Amino acid sequence: MESNDKLEQLLKQMYSQETLHDDDIDTSDIIDEEWTKFEAEHFGGEQRKVRPPFLKIAALFIGVLMLSGITYAAVHIISSSQETQGPKTEAIVNTKTQKASYEQAGQDSTLQKSIVYEDAELVTILDDIATYYEVEPVYKKETSKHIRFYFTWDKKQSLDTIIDTFNKFERIHITRYDKILIIE
Repeated sequence: MESNDKLEQLLKQMYSQETLHDDDIDTSDIIDEEWTKFEAEHFGGEQRKVRPPFLKIAALFIGVLMLSGITYAAVHIISSSQETQGPKTEAIVNTKTQKASYEQAGQDSTLQKSIVYEDAELVTILDDIATYYEVEPVYKKETSKHIRFYFTWDKKQSLDTIIDTFNKFERIHITRYDKILIIE
């Protein structure tokens, strides 16, 4: 408390009218002395404690491990979500090899499974169906090709059954003439 009183007196003296105009008072020693006392009381001595370098290394190592774990988890989550959001087909068939594959469809039971189209254009769906049943789609309007559907195609159904299913939708009408499908 005594040091606070001295500092207070010194400050009063410095800011008084007489001291402001008096340049021969030397206060640097008193201020330095008081600052040293203040540091000793509040900071525990002359020097602050320095952490050992191994603590910094350990913190860095823990940080790298946490970042690696988070990265691994993110990659795992993304890869598992891509597997579930991939193509909604039970049998994936390349369009170039479809015709040859469809000829073997009676012998291969994996090609008889259903294919699910989610938000697919009509042209995509009908091209697959036309290739499978060896018919040719003909579109009367260009806009008909771009109508989007959610559709499940069961390959065990006949072509006429599939056409009837599509004709239940209001926006399109499909008519079959031998090996040609006319889409209106």
